[in-house]
Amino acid sequence: MMKYRKKPVHLVLDSLPAHKTALVKKYVTSTEGHLTLHFLPDYAPDLNPDELVWSHVKRTGTARRPLQKGEKLRDKIEEQLAALQKLPLLVRSFFNAPSVAYIGDC
Repeated sequence: MMKYRKKPVHLVLDSLPAHKTALVKKYVTSTEGHLTLHFLPDYAPDLNPDELVWSHVKRTGTARRPLQKGEKLRDKIEEQLAALQKLPLLVRSFFNAPSVAYIGDC
């Protein structure tokens, strides 16, 4: 992501412990100010567009129909996410939700 960037990047992350490791901190330092991390509060699903995606998937897919014999949950979710990729207006709507207005215009 940073390889060809000329302008600084401000990256908003959830508070997953993996995002705060020494390795990540070392990498951010190595960018000499070109990458700044901004962390959401520890539990803030309403501020995270990813959570809006998962909510949509749960409301429209996996939770609405039980798995059939032989079906795997992972396969069904991956299928739903692949279908979602083909709906850019819907994906964009997750970033335009009032709760994630801090992101800016998409």
